[in-house]
Amino acid sequence: MQGWLKRWILPEGPADRPTRGTLVQRVAAARGIAADALAGFTAPTFDQLKPPGDLFGAVEVGGRLSAAVRAGKRIAIFGDYDADGMCAAAILVHLIRHVQGGQAPRVFIPQRATEGYGLSMESVRQLAVDGAQVLVSVDCGITALDEVALARDLGVEVLITDHHAMRSDGRLPNAHAIAHPAFGGGDGTLCGAAVAWKVGLAFCRAWCGTDHVTPELRELLVETLALAAFGTVADIVPLVGENRVITRLGMARIARSGLPGLRALAEQAGIGPKDRVDSERISFGLAPILNACGRLGSAMDGMQLLALPHTVDGTDASHEREAVQWVQRFAALNERRKAEEREIFEQALERQEEGLGAARGACVLADPMWSRGIVGTACARLADRLHVPVVLMQSGGGTAHGSARSIDGYSILGGLEACAEHLERFGGHAAAAGVAVAEGNVTAFREALSAHAAAHRPPNAGPSVRADVKLVGGDISAESFAAVQALGPFGRGFPSPTVWAQDAVITSTPRVFGKDRDHISFFVRLGDLPTAELSCIWWRQASQSPRLTRGLGVQIIGSPQVDSWSGRHRPALQVADVADCA
Repeated sequence: MQGWLKRWILPEGPADRPTRGTLVQRVAAARGIAADALAGFTAPTFDQLKPPGDLFGAVEVGGRLSAAVRAGKRIAIFGDYDADGMCAAAILVHLIRHVQGGQAPRVFIPQRATEGYGLSMESVRQLAVDGAQVLVSVDCGITALDEVALARDLGVEVLITDHHAMRSDGRLPNAHAIAHPAFGGGDGTLCGAAVAWKVGLAFCRAWCGTDHVTPELRELLVETLALAAFGTVADIVPLVGENRVITRLGMARIARSGLPGLRALAEQAGIGPKDRVDSERISFGLAPILNACGRLGSAMDGMQLLALPHTVDGTDASHEREAVQWVQRFAALNERRKAEEREIFEQALERQEEGLGAARGACVLADPMWSRGIVGTACARLADRLHVPVVLMQSGGGTAHGSARSIDGYSILGGLEACAEHLERFGGHAAAAGVAVAEGNVTAFREALSAHAAAHRPPNAGPSVRADVKLVGGDISAESFAAVQALGPFGRGFPSPTVWAQDAVITSTPRVFGKDRDHISFFVRLGDLPTAELSCIWWRQASQSPRLTRGLGVQIIGSPQVDSWSGRHRPALQVADVADCA
């Protein structure tokens, strides 16, 4: 079925098939969640977290790190400049600082614009000169063959914790120990911060000599699980399996965290201590503020914010003030980031024909005026608009550096590997990657990636929306919709549930709103049920307002929400698409 904007995939079976069970029971069944597992699914416990021994190398890295700290060796943590990397580094800082009586390890995070991603020969040499005896990588390092070899030559012990894909030739750095979720039969979906948290748990157990760590370390592990949840959502890894448990348990601590940095980020995003934090509020509220410092400032500042000491009995006023000051600066950078991103997106959209290449399978563009730290977010928007993988880069100095974002069903990392002959450097995962290409090779790279994506992306790769279940009048209540929301967190691999309202009638004149007046809201009712009224919001689709006339019969696919504006709780739909009545 074709909607106004997307191809619709409706629930299987006849449209008038009787519905059985509550809305949440029907949605759960559509998602393959057994009825007897529903209670445990919506209320996961810490017992559902897998032990560190299930993550390849975590126990060895944690044990070596514990031994190094106990021996008084100087530790250096090397991280990545995105939210996942900042969270990963902060997790280990909190745990090591605690056992060292307040002495924090050295942390180094490269500058995105000038130093680029991952370990470099220069940074390894400098850390060794500065006296580092143990180098722990977080969210990077799995492809750093030469850099690890240099560290060992300089007498530095190297411990790698990472989740990114290894080199295509299968070679691994000669580190003293490696923790990686894809090795040893793992599924490889943990983010860098989750890997760091698992290693941190192993470190705490090794330090205590038992699986039963001290109450203070246990509390700190619970608090830092919020950082693992933050990184999991921000890095857009699949929210299934253990990732879902980590996110659900961790994000529940964010609004009332004992970590001043997390609490300040939440407050800046308008989240109070009693508010519910979900993956959407992390993705669109907290993460952009934190990431702004890595894109337009220094990611070290973001790590220092997250690493401000945990407080047990009340908040340290000085740390509280420091956190607020950091976050206010990041929020200002984020406003600048949004303006620059909008400009890059609009310019790239105008040049889409140039970027698509002959095969029109991917879009590759470079411009000397585009910020290397901003192109990633513009990439994601353009990929969503064009429905093809997108690479946007800042050119200059002979090399273009930038980011890549993919679409469902196509691995951008696989595409880059297929085009490696045209690239200087690349790395990442299926959904997102970083890339560097000689300016003279941009055209050849564009044509090669476009051809590969056209040949390997899934059929029907255009915009589509799937409905889990059909909505009926008896489903429409704040309580019913809240039960569906309790299935979260939602994100990649487990998107927000959607319902199909087959016989909706628009009952209000649509209202355009938002800073750029690009969103629209309206009310509908189902069939002849005047009390079954729904508030609907359709993001970025104000252009559809003239079509949504009062009294018009339509079909809608949308995600059930609970609108709590002004303290009132009413059922609402976040609209994915609208179609004419059958």
